[in-house]
Amino acid sequence: MEPQQLTFSALEKRIEETPQHPYYRISPSRRVRWGNGIGMVAGLLGLVIGKTLPASPAILVAASMLLVIEIAAFVVAWTADLPVLNLRPSRERREYAETLDYDMPHHLSLIEWLKAFPRERLESMGTFASHRLDRFRSKLPLLTGGMEKLGFLPLAAALFLQFKDMRWPLHPDWMEIALIGALMFIYWLSVLQLNLRFRLELYDALLKKALAD
Repeated sequence: MEPQQLTFSALEKRIEETPQHPYYRISPSRRVRWGNGIGMVAGLLGLVIGKTLPASPAILVAASMLLVIEIAAFVVAWTADLPVLNLRPSRERREYAETLDYDMPHHLSLIEWLKAFPRERLESMGTFASHRLDRFRSKLPLLTGGMEKLGFLPLAAALFLQFKDMRWPLHPDWMEIALIGALMFIYWLSVLQLNLRFRLELYDALLKKALAD
């Protein structure tokens, strides 16, 4: 039996220490978070600079650079979870199967690690994880509605508001800047909340599997 006590912190540490397939050298979820975060900050900063500071060549260059950073960051975030472009679907399926073969032993080792702890502890943690997951699923729509199901649409709407006048340098009014900021903030909040929900679902699935075995 493991000498340490089973806690959610210990389980999270164990999950984080699980090796990733070389095919996923960069975590897609991390790319999504950083890409969206950098894109939002660069976009809002460019709008505020262009709105508040007097027009000059230096301001124009700074706004242009921030615009390039914003678009590049969003492209990185939106393509993070897309499969690598492959002209042969069979190769893509084979690579995905290899990834599953690599991940499956690590997944089973997590379950075996959990089974070494007392069943009473697994039951109490499993019940609590299920309860928190149900609450999380019920609270998420109250916070963000259906935003988490819209994909990149909120950010696309923010970009449309930013470029709809097709003038350079851009001159959105303060109401448009506030609306763009609100859309970006709600989308970012949805990404964070979904990331937490996915982790809770993994806790729940692992604990249930360990108890079933």
